[in-house]
Amino acid sequence: MTSKRPARGARRAAVVAAAEDLFARKPYDDVYITEIAEAAGVAHGLLFYHFKDKRGLYLEVLRKMQAEIADLHTRRPGEDTSEQWLRGVIRRHIEYRAGHGHTMLALSRTGGQDPEVDKLGEQGRQAGVEFIRELLGVRGDLPPRVRVAVRANMGAVDEMIADWLAHDRDIDIDELVDLACTIVVTTLGTVCAGSPEIQSALGELSAAST
Repeated sequence: MTSKRPARGARRAAVVAAAEDLFARKPYDDVYITEIAEAAGVAHGLLFYHFKDKRGLYLEVLRKMQAEIADLHTRRPGEDTSEQWLRGVIRRHIEYRAGHGHTMLALSRTGGQDPEVDKLGEQGRQAGVEFIRELLGVRGDLPPRVRVAVRANMGAVDEMIADWLAHDRDIDIDELVDLACTIVVTTLGTVCAGSPEIQSALGELSAAST
């Protein structure tokens, strides 16, 4: 007789999914192994078998999120121009952040308290830097001034989204996308004023700031 018990891989995935949902909605210290097991529909001991402890499971959730964040930068169908691509990426970040409140906060506001979480957060930010580098058509490393401006823009957009969520999404998401695009394009346009090759790429993005 064939057992209907879920395969080990499916049970592990269910645990990660349940933990991702709980960690997104509540601070780390307010999430308990017992409620993760209950939400996943698995035995308590299975979590320790796969992840050793709550921290191990938390890091697995953040690793999964980091991969998903990197994928947010992939050009989607219909994003044929640089302006459409930029808008699409910003919108996807807003929507993703809205669904992963506390865990995104952990990744975006790292500060040396947990080296493993810091590393995962930095990987996500590097994906954003790589996106801007490709958007601007820069081969190799970004010029230092541009690199600094890009990182500043990423922090600004993160804070915009955090404020929007803290105030119950009190402006339309399209308006938030417009504002974020304006900040990104205006800042880069100012910093890159002396770089003709980057100015050409920014010209294609000008519609994003209007």
